Amino acid sequence: MTITGTTTTGLFHATDGDGPPIIFAHGGDGPHLTWWKQVAALKQHYRCIAYDAPGFGLTPATAGLRKTPADDLLSLMDELGIEQAVLVGHSMGGLAVSGAAQRHPERVRGLVMSDTPFGFQTAALSRWAAQMLEKIPAGFNVLEHLFAPGFAERELEMHHLYQAICRNKLPVPPPPTPPDFAAAYIAMRDATPVDYSGFPVPTLFIVGSEDELTLPWLIEATAQAVGEAGLKVIEGAGHSPFYERTGDYNRVLMGFIEVVTNG
Repeated sequence: MTITGTTTTGLFHATDGDGPPIIFAHGGDGPHLTWWKQVAALKQHYRCIAYDAPGFGLTPATAGLRKTPADDLLSLMDELGIEQAVLVGHSMGGLAVSGAAQRHPERVRGLVMSDTPFGFQTAALSRWAAQMLEKIPAGFNVLEHLFAPGFAERELEMHHLYQAICRNKLPVPPPPTPPDFAAAYIAMRDATPVDYSGFPVPTLFIVGSEDELTLPWLIEATAQAVGEAGLKVIEGAGHSPFYERTGDYNRVLMGFIEVVTNG
């Protein structure tokens, strides 16, 4: 049975299953429902919690602690009485899960970074951000690269469902001024790399071999920089292997979770 609710800070979340907790943080296309294939596979043995970040799904843009994505995630864990969990983040969601793991490693049994380097400031991230600052003004549209080339044509119905899920959100008034996305890339480009060689949380990076957004070389380089992190490449998938190649992705995810929860 799925239980839904809203925290005191306004974060909408859904819980399904029972067992060791796993928390899913969605990407920049959102919302929490994008994880439905993973929840369906894992809920027989785990307590799966997926939530909507502020401005996505059923969480108002004004919700949360208004600090960092990690603050919102940790506050969700506190309110649900979760002392320790496996954290799974995709793309933008990597900021929340990696931030929580760096600030409170004792609360994270395992960290899964799905097509995301975010929150780990490495030389590779600086290089990638510099490339994005050149590509976006030249016409590169981030939202056109969420899947491997040809996925929308090969999987017409599943692609339509994904788009419909992402449109399921509260009305959001337009901001008075357009958001300055370039500022985020500039910050990543110019930040000093951090040494993560001693990162204590068991970590797995997953990337689609056809990811045209957070490129495979970037994820591989980030994994090499973070403690003893592992790396799994999902062949034939783009930026969203959890949705494109669900069987392969779930096998990798479940294998990692079994190790960190039973170890």
